[in-house]
Amino acid sequence: MSVETALAQLLRMIHGRALNLAALPDDERVTHYDSIRRSCCGAAEHVGQSPDDAAITANSMVEFTRAMVGIIETNRGYDKRRSVSGR
Repeated sequence: MSVETALAQLLRMIHGRALNLAALPDDERVTHYDSIRRSCCGAAEHVGQSPDDAAITANSMVEFTRAMVGIIETNRGYDKRRSVSGR
């Protein structure tokens, strides 16, 4: 598998998981973030990163996912405010 293919698959997975995570309460997200970390670490190692670098990459991807969840939550709150105000 090429690096480009692996990255595209990883980003699709992260996007889908972020959408699902945004629907969960904060306390139920931890195990999902751990799963993302393991998946990303495995993918990074699969394309040739050392285990240490793969762990750093995986942690960065979890933080990226958290940021995406935050954006999704903010947008949902904005959409709710717009629908209440009638705009």
